[in-house]
Amino acid sequence: MSTREQRKSGSGFGAKSEPAEILAGKDLGGKVAVVTGGYSGIGLETTRALVSAGARVYVPVRSPAKAADALGEIDGEVIADAMDLANLASVRAYAESIVQREQSLDLLINNAGIMACPETRVGEHWESQFAVNHLGHFVLTTSLLPLLLNAGGARVVELSSIGHRRSDILWDDIHFQSNPYEKWTAYAQSKTANALFALGLDMKYRDQGVQAFSVHPGGILTPLQRHLGNEEMQALGWTDAEGNLSEQAQAMFKTPAQGCATTLWAATSEVLAGTGGLYCEDCDVANLATEDSPRYFDVAAWACNEDSALRLWDLSEAMLA
Repeated sequence: MSTREQRKSGSGFGAKSEPAEILAGKDLGGKVAVVTGGYSGIGLETTRALVSAGARVYVPVRSPAKAADALGEIDGEVIADAMDLANLASVRAYAESIVQREQSLDLLINNAGIMACPETRVGEHWESQFAVNHLGHFVLTTSLLPLLLNAGGARVVELSSIGHRRSDILWDDIHFQSNPYEKWTAYAQSKTANALFALGLDMKYRDQGVQAFSVHPGGILTPLQRHLGNEEMQALGWTDAEGNLSEQAQAMFKTPAQGCATTLWAATSEVLAGTGGLYCEDCDVANLATEDSPRYFDVAAWACNEDSALRLWDLSEAMLA
């Protein structure tokens, strides 16, 4: 089996670089972007940064009222319309609405996601974390491919997570039909799927002008943790008994703005021209994980395996047929 080589780029940025640093000197005027989850957490900061650099940004929203409040503060061109990643008919309809309005799409940031939620089934009795985090974005991306191919240099960024290192794809039981549901394993395989989807997309379409990357944004407290109580976050070392950030988290965690920096770097950096399919963290290409890798860094070999990327692509198409 072949594993995509990971090699540091020497980007000059770091774990807590700010969006303004990443986009300094970049003019995105005339560029069109789509940012899923672009009205909350690091997605909102991604939208804000892209608009500040001149891009027109489409934000699909599941909660229109919440989105209106958040996006109303941004001075620039932001277009919000309804879409629910758990409802593939709405995803297809949303993509078609973009196809009707735009000739090309320069940036697709697949940022939205759910984490460690109670067992929920959507669609064809699919496990919800895999369905929302991967299948919803798979359908959105493939539906928008005509616009991405028209851009003459589009980039797609998939939000993965260091959580991917907990599990490869559960190839024989993706939807927990044979084994008991375990929320963190389900989250982990969905984040592995995000990395493999970026790799597969890049393998299939880079020669036609579409590059794809996956990113680990870092530790950030956002609405993503909505399903975790403080007792569990305390056990993870993130908070203290009062719900405040622990000393460890204060040292490691990023602000939401810092959390979107790696996304922006993967979406715009000239250093990455001619490459793709790479997993990035802290505004650089991640190292391939070894037995000595730190707990919160590096990418597992299973998340950059080209054979697995193609296998996941075929399985995803079969699920959606």
